[in-house]
Amino acid sequence: MKKKHIERICKNCKLYSPKENHCSVVVLWEGERTHLPVNAQDTCFYEQGYFDPGTKSVESFSRDIQEVKFWVENEDGRKTNKDGVVKMEYPEGFFGEDDE
Repeated sequence: MKKKHIERICKNCKLYSPKENHCSVVVLWEGERTHLPVNAQDTCFYEQGYFDPGTKSVESFSRDIQEVKFWVENEDGRKTNKDGVVKMEYPEGFFGEDDE
């Protein structure tokens, strides 16, 4: 079976929000949450990177993007959309180096 090639543009990405016209990747900038405004036909800014005129090189953010998941669990440890304990799953080293 031949694998179908999917064009790597915003409208084909699950992170693209057509209603808001932005990428759902949250960028923390000076303590504020922000989203990059994009058009449906844009190539991924985070994957493709940008040209830095100072160093004359292409900078990429793909290695900096990390997935963090949040959910709420009830007293029985089951996911719920009501009150409970907020759980968080994050990659190793997300908060920097551990000093042990």
